[in-house]
Amino acid sequence: MLLDSNQLKAQLGGVQGKLNFETVAPFVKSAAWDFRRAVGRELYAFLETYDGEDPQLTELQEAAQGCVAWAAFDRAAPHLKLRIGDLGIMKNSPSNTVAITKWEYVDLRESNMVMVDLYWEFFWERLDEARPEAWTTSEAYQRHHSYFIRSAAELTKYLPLAGRNRRFFDAITEYIRRAEQLYIEDVLTEGVFEELKGKWQSAQASLTPLETKLVERIREALAHLAIYEAYPYLPIKVDQQGFRQVRMQDGLQEEDPAERPNRQAQRRQLWQDGQLYLGRLRSFLNRHATESTFPSYYEQNLAPQPDDEDFDDFTHKPHVIL
Repeated sequence: MLLDSNQLKAQLGGVQGKLNFETVAPFVKSAAWDFRRAVGRELYAFLETYDGEDPQLTELQEAAQGCVAWAAFDRAAPHLKLRIGDLGIMKNSPSNTVAITKWEYVDLRESNMVMVDLYWEFFWERLDEARPEAWTTSEAYQRHHSYFIRSAAELTKYLPLAGRNRRFFDAITEYIRRAEQLYIEDVLTEGVFEELKGKWQSAQASLTPLETKLVERIREALAHLAIYEAYPYLPIKVDQQGFRQVRMQDGLQEEDPAERPNRQAQRRQLWQDGQLYLGRLRSFLNRHATESTFPSYYEQNLAPQPDDEDFDDFTHKPHVIL
């Protein structure tokens, strides 16, 4: 595992008392699995076994441990206040202690996630500096470079109002892809876009000074357009419990049923976006469908009809038909 009990306490700082590692081990394990999925098995294995003296790689390993430690602590927090045994579920209340209030508990959870966000940004920064071979040769490297804006810190650089919030960045990743497809690719043309993206995703390729300037111009536009595309969907949270609006007030998170105007606006936006993607789908099929590729679509929509061959077309011909 990426960290043990001593490393967990060292990362959290405030947890210096007795803490049985077996109590939080399941949460550490699940946080480590999430981390491994994000950075790839190759880099995770490298960080798990690294014991060298390179200061960049040491800082990278510590940042990785911080990501896992704070995520694990936040996941464990709701369970640490309970004691489960043969007598049922109870709440510990040692002498000379006072249970925290609701707002303090909510503030603790939010503070935990702020630390998770910060450590992830530290991790990506150190990773760009160290660039170990286990990272640059992995599929996770290409996946991380799928878009021209790769992290919350990069988004904040071009659009400060977004803040260095990894959770928010993860929520709008799909809209970064959408903005690249709808705006950036059309401006660059498909050929230039694919060539530049290929270099961007390859650790072995290097951008020319002119291409580097082009990427900067792309990012400037992409940051604003991604937020613009995400904007209609941000006010409402949708899950199996319905449509809700989430508000933070005085350290408390409040959820109310989504107001009708907001629901209707989002519904219209969903329909418009669906029609937009249907149009892009038809354009793709119209460009690529032939008698051997997507033959059913070609026959129904693109193949010449038999009646067309017998029809005499007198367009632009000086004939009068009586």
